[in-house]
Amino acid sequence: MKSPLLLFLLILTGFFSASGQKPQSEELTNAQHARNFIDRIAPKMEITKSQKDSLTTIFCQFMDDVEKYRAGNNAKIINYLMKARDEKVKSLLHDDAKFDKYLLAMADLQKQRETQQKQAQQQQQLGGQQSPQGPGRMQ
Repeated sequence: MKSPLLLFLLILTGFFSASGQKPQSEELTNAQHARNFIDRIAPKMEITKSQKDSLTTIFCQFMDDVEKYRAGNNAKIINYLMKARDEKVKSLLHDDAKFDKYLLAMADLQKQRETQQKQAQQQQQLGGQQSPQGPGRMQ
């Protein structure tokens, strides 16, 4: 009798410990997001480790600032922050070719975001549609 009860408790404990884990993406800080982003674009730009570290700092600060102003829907301030970030990057790189590669990487990122947003909207539209007969009606 104790054996099935012990087995049940063991399974229950495993279930709760597995379901209590959060996905890793929810745990990332702005610094980690910045580091991951710079790790992705750095090979395209051929930058030094020092430049990479400085870019990570610039992007971390940018993400922190955007987080402050996003809630208030301050598009003008966010655009200003983006321009200021890009100016810092330009002065850090000291090379127009590298800065052009940076701008291309940022444009690619923007396209990816737009594509993801369109896909999410399509998913919502498909999931939210009801049958032509209306709710509760059967054929």
